[in-house]
Amino acid sequence: MTASVHRLSELATCAGRGLVLGAAVQDGAGAVDLALASIVGEAEAEAGAGPISSVTLRVTDRQGGAWIADAVRWVAGHGRRTILRTTVPLPREAISELRRHGVTVMLEIAHLDAAMGAALLGPGSASAASLLQHAQHLRANDLEVGVWLGPLMPAISDERAITALVRHIVAADLRDAHPVLGRLTPTRLRGLIDAAPWPVVATAARAYGIDPEQPEALPAGGVHLSPMADAALRHALRRAADAAGLRLDHCGCSAQCHLDPEQRPALVPLAPRDLFDRLDAGVSASR
Repeated sequence: MTASVHRLSELATCAGRGLVLGAAVQDGAGAVDLALASIVGEAEAEAGAGPISSVTLRVTDRQGGAWIADAVRWVAGHGRRTILRTTVPLPREAISELRRHGVTVMLEIAHLDAAMGAALLGPGSASAASLLQHAQHLRANDLEVGVWLGPLMPAISDERAITALVRHIVAADLRDAHPVLGRLTPTRLRGLIDAAPWPVVATAARAYGIDPEQPEALPAGGVHLSPMADAALRHALRRAADAAGLRLDHCGCSAQCHLDPEQRPALVPLAPRDLFDRLDAGVSASR
């Protein structure tokens, strides 16, 4: 399978460094395993950075089943914990590979209203109802499932919306989530203007220090909440989660490490120095 794999971000987990990767199936793209070896190897070669212990694959395309299966086989086969984050239901051919390697699935859910959810997560994202129903299928296939909860935003995710969302998640027999408070970006603002009433959008924009009448003032990279607004939103979410029995970052990090009971092959180093050391050791042993 060929796909263009790219590095999205890095995260710290209980077990060490983790990478978040995305991919798009493209004509003329390279093989998935070669792309993964290059990206992970480069990350591990960074001075003093240490090995990559987990790889998160982010899926936003309903047609991504083939590259998912190839990527999971490579990541798991090289001793890294595999996490799959998705905004869409997963195809059948991918699910069997996830089950074989004990992958943890994180469903990205931001709002019960489908239009609002798409504005927050991007076009093509499945509705919360669809993903929560899909969670039952994943659990029936013995997969551990959690929720990537957000991006949450003031006014858009008010106390009533958060409470309803958390209750629906727990009603789907999901107990683990990682909360995400979102940036306000130009793309997200345009999506919210189409999906939400203007007073709600205006209130949200002001919470980020943006004049809703002057959206052009919003930087291309977006803006974060002020510490006070951030704390208030987190408090509302924590209160709703505690009341419903939803655990937030139960292991202590966003990777939901407590959902990873599977044994995996020993970690295979990919940094050039480690590879040369392994080659030298093999040559010496053969003499």
